Parts: sequence; C-alpha cells; structure tokens
Amino acid sequence: MSAPLPYRPPDEPVTSPLVPDPYGPVQQPLSGAVELAAERGPVVYVPGAHGGFVAVRREDLPTIHTPAPVPAPVASGVDPQAQRVAAKGVFAAGAGVGAYFAAGAAAIVVDSLAQALIAAAVAAGVAIAAPGRRGGGGDTYVTHHHVSNRWFGRSHTTVRNH
Repeated sequence: MSAPLPYRPPDEPVTSPLVPDPYGPVQQPLSGAVELAAERGPVVYVPGAHGGFVAVRREDLPTIHTPAPVPAPVASGVDPQAQRVAAKGVFAAGAGVGAYFAAGAAAIVVDSLAQALIAAAVAAGVAIAAPGRRGGGGDTYVTHHHVSNRWFGRSHTTVRNH
C-alpha cells in the first residue's frame, strides 16, 4: 500500500512535474470542448501523419470487405506423426527378428567350427598313436586263416604269418 501524502497547502507549487498534484485545480483540456467516451462511441487509434496516433471513431473508418481466407486443405489419409511412430515400431520388430536369426546363424557357425576342431584333434591323435605308419620300413605281419571242412564234420585250420 502506498503511504499517505504529507500535508501541503493548495497554493504551494508542485516540486516535480512528473508527480500529479492531487490538491491542485483540475486541468482543463488545451483546446476544444470536453467529449465523453460514452457520447462519442468506440474509438480506434490509427497512425497519424506526424508519427503519433490519432483517435478516430469506428464508424468514420472506411469499410473494405475482404474475402474470407480459403481454408487450408485437410490432409487425407493417416496422420504423418502416426506413420512415423508405426514405422519406428516396424523397424524395431524387424531389427529384433534379424538379430534373432543372426544369433542362430552365429551359433551354427560356432558349432560347426567346434566340430571341425574336434575332428582335426582326433585325426592328429590317431596319426600320432598309430605304430609303424610313419613311412620308414617297419615290420608288417599278415596272418592268413585257412579253414577246410572235411567229411563227417571234421575241419582243418591252417594259420600262416608272413
């Protein structure tokens, strides 16, 4: 709230022109008669010739009928924002399915590689453990079993080693 003004005699001059004098006489208009707003009707302020604004009664302004603006065409079809959201969802689903199939293919490749390494290790172990197959002149034994059947259930077997 504002503080009350100190007492000042009415004939004392105002010290600041910016502060209104609440005790001084009411200022009269500089020129012309007093016109009340209720008597003159609505007023519109328009730019004047010398850079200021001039009050003009609304009924004194020229009336120009401007055509109504053409409404913007309504886009038919699906909302573009909805299309973007749906496309992101389809992309995410496709990426997920692609990652699933890529992981399955990688598992097959790793499994095949593991089987190939195991087969190579078994072949190397057999090659190392096999005796007499190293290309030098090792001893080779061939055994022949010859069985000949005779009359009345008699059999004769011959074994020969070379």
